[in-house]
Amino acid sequence: MGQDVFAERLARLGAEHGQRAELQTQKAQAARGTRPEWVTNLGYPASIVGACFLGLLAVVLARYCMFHINGAPDPGADADLTMIIDGALAFGIAFVLRMAFYMSDKVHLAAKTVGIWIALTCMHNLVHDYPDLWAAAFSEDWVERTTEMTEPRSFYFRGYSFEFSGAIAAEPAATDKPEIKINRF
Repeated sequence: MGQDVFAERLARLGAEHGQRAELQTQKAQAARGTRPEWVTNLGYPASIVGACFLGLLAVVLARYCMFHINGAPDPGADADLTMIIDGALAFGIAFVLRMAFYMSDKVHLAAKTVGIWIALTCMHNLVHDYPDLWAAAFSEDWVERTTEMTEPRSFYFRGYSFEFSGAIAAEPAATDKPEIKINRF
């Protein structure tokens, strides 16, 4: 008699458990939506790229704040101190953006740091390429001083411009020797 009652109870609990499991499975599928799995898997790598762009944006915002505080950049200012101030302000802005976009992972911090570093050392290239856009955002005086202090298509660090090795020359260099091509196939 005791075993029959116990077996009935187990059967009843098993049926209830099966119904709950099925309900939870349906809720999980509804929460996932109808997106394909590859779209869901693409979210994390896209957030890393987004964190890098947030780092770039943080430097632009930092320089915009510094422009409104100090005006156009001073060519005679200490380049190291200017870069430290821009970097510190950019990291502060990136910290606020981290909270806004829920990017507190170490990988996101590294990506934001890379974005900040790229913008600190290479943002002047965009000023050289699109001066009218930057003049509308900052001022013509700011654009003029930035282009005077830096070289186009270069890496600016500690007050020195290092040109990219793959920079496109205006005219190809003339060579005295003819070009020799060997067809091996």
